[in-house]
Amino acid sequence: MNILFWNTNIPKIPHKKSPNIVDCLLNLIIEKHLDLLVLSEYGGDIQELCSSANNRSKIHYVPIPREPECNRITGIINHKYETESLRGENQTHYQIIKILTPSYKMLVAAIHNISKLRASEQEQAHILRCFHDDIKKLEEIHQCENTVAIGDFNVNPFEISCIDADTMHSIPFREEVSNRPDRVVQGKTYKNFYNPTWKLFGNKCIPYATYYHNSRGRLSNYYWNAFDQVMIRQSLMPAFIEESLEIITKAGHHRLLKNGKPNAVNYSDHLPLFCILKEELI
Repeated sequence: MNILFWNTNIPKIPHKKSPNIVDCLLNLIIEKHLDLLVLSEYGGDIQELCSSANNRSKIHYVPIPREPECNRITGIINHKYETESLRGENQTHYQIIKILTPSYKMLVAAIHNISKLRASEQEQAHILRCFHDDIKKLEEIHQCENTVAIGDFNVNPFEISCIDADTMHSIPFREEVSNRPDRVVQGKTYKNFYNPTWKLFGNKCIPYATYYHNSRGRLSNYYWNAFDQVMIRQSLMPAFIEESLEIITKAGHHRLLKNGKPNAVNYSDHLPLFCILKEELI
């Protein structure tokens, strides 16, 4: 299953960069043979995008099911997959769906967390805590731990709200998660995620991550941020193709970087994130 996430940064349509974004998405769908496209801050008509993709591609797509509380996440999926929207307790910022592949069932938990510009670190952590709690509850209800969490977490992989056991418990070391899918902290057991996104952060070649922000005069300035991440549960790790994970910078004639930074004027201030899950038995 070929999966791509992108915060397109076009909350309202029409917008001057909308044609660029839509055509770029159609190129990505075809070039990457996408099975699942997950979007945040996409103000366009998802049914129109779906129809355009169907006209250009050999794959037939349908919109992913959505809960009315969550207007931050949308997307399309290959119609060969049976999908079901799963209700959590606090889904304003995220959407969780169950997907049946030919060989196994899985949960896809997609999030667009609240921005650092409008929330404190504690508020961001609260949403991620609710997100992970809902994932765990739904995993138990549906007897399925083949879960991938993907989206704009609006925090970096190294931040407390990503790492802490009582939030995402997201760990960058594959072997650790493979051998220990949970961890006991002060007598309580916490499930964890493998977070391969770390390896894309601060690479020697541009882009150094998916989002660029110059804090200028601040004492702490990361410049590049890996807010867009993918996290994998231990049971799904055998299906995850490690080398497939990449940050996308071009699609067809569209170049998403300008002067080495995301071209926010013509496209988005975020770059797309792509990965592949095998569909063989895991």
